[in-house]
Amino acid sequence: MNVNPKPLLLACACLLGGCAVLSSKEAIVFCQAADTTTTLHAVDLGAREMNPFVNWLLTNYGSTAFIAAKIAVTLLVVKAYPDLSSDLVAVLNGVTCAVAANNARIAGELERGAAVD
Repeated sequence: MNVNPKPLLLACACLLGGCAVLSSKEAIVFCQAADTTTTLHAVDLGAREMNPFVNWLLTNYGSTAFIAAKIAVTLLVVKAYPDLSSDLVAVLNGVTCAVAANNARIAGELERGAAVD
């Protein structure tokens, strides 16, 4: 079984960085950007979007609207950052980065499948 180490390395980097890194403003931007790019890449390769809202947005308005929504969410969280618990921010960023890692894994599987065909 061939395993793409990139998602695992991303997860390990997050764990090694600890909550201080995951609760930073930079992590908000990084995790949102990673989720956005990996989502679009995987969907472009034929993956099905599992988030019903994101699927609706992509289906009805396309990738530009999805990117705009992700930018809006990122800016909103960064603006609210001083009022948010650092633990909450770390958990949200951890989940978002985990989703991005899963998207990357799925994209990798789709790319390998396309290479075999």
